[in-house]
Amino acid sequence: MYNTLMISWFKKHFIPHNGNDNRPHFLRSKNIRNVIFIVLFLEIFTFLIPTLTRINTTGNMASVLPSILSNLTNEERTANKEATLTVNPILNKAAEMKANDMAEKGYFAHTSPEGKTPWYWLGEVHYEYQYAGENLAINFTDSKDVTSAWMASPTHKANIVKENYTEMGTGVASGIYEGKETIFVAQVYANPLPKESVLNTKIDTNEITKKIPNKITTDKIAPQIKTTNVLGAEVIQESPKVSEETNATFIQKMFASPRHNSNIIFFLIFGIVIFSLVLNIIIKVKHHHPDLITNALITLAIILAIVMANYLISNKSMTTTSNLDYSSENK
Repeated sequence: MYNTLMISWFKKHFIPHNGNDNRPHFLRSKNIRNVIFIVLFLEIFTFLIPTLTRINTTGNMASVLPSILSNLTNEERTANKEATLTVNPILNKAAEMKANDMAEKGYFAHTSPEGKTPWYWLGEVHYEYQYAGENLAINFTDSKDVTSAWMASPTHKANIVKENYTEMGTGVASGIYEGKETIFVAQVYANPLPKESVLNTKIDTNEITKKIPNKITTDKIAPQIKTTNVLGAEVIQESPKVSEETNATFIQKMFASPRHNSNIIFFLIFGIVIFSLVLNIIIKVKHHHPDLITNALITLAIILAIVMANYLISNKSMTTTSNLDYSSENK
């Protein structure tokens, strides 16, 4: 019974036949108006609001999210047959400090106007590294666009998929750049020095936690710094091992990639309209109704225009720096 009803509904809306006067209901003006309304509604709530509001403080719903960027980076490493990177909260802190510094001072470069280099921030969180690198991005409103832009650049891609790296951290901050509010992104990749390389290094964990803002509490960071007494050495610093971030909510994920998410929906609707149009043309060739074809073409044109406009809005000023590899042998 259910299958019969579904077939009847499908024929009524998509197949021209005598029962619907050879005028499929889906392409009739009333239903096409509803489709266009749905498209515009989705454009507002899946793209425009996430892109233009960029809630970035109390709701932690910026359109570019560190946890999403971490996941996307590991997806790219997996696609390139490289081991995934562990998200290290101390590297997150270093990247966040770098992003905040750029946002507060309105610059976009690996080295700050005061001459602070990328390894300065690792020093601030007392992270001893053997290999390290940094990718930066600005003016992005879509997390996937950030990773896609990095992967489209051979030098940035080299940083993301470098086999020497084992850990990463991501920082995002909002600030003013060239007179307009924007989002600054910093992603740091590293491999900590083997513990035997940091024997005789005394680590003051209190000094580290002083640099941690309320967003990352002391009790989350301090336990990660493991110190062990060793004969002939003061302290061994063991790099923390933290599993990849997966705590982004569904809403946050939707806000993190507004253009890509809206495109999926629009292309699905676009495909349905194309499907209906093709059926209308090839079935009952002698019973074409120009108004139905016009309705379909107008809908397709509106969807394409929206997708192109979204692309231009998202891509008009987004920028990535030249990547920087500041591993110990290149520093």
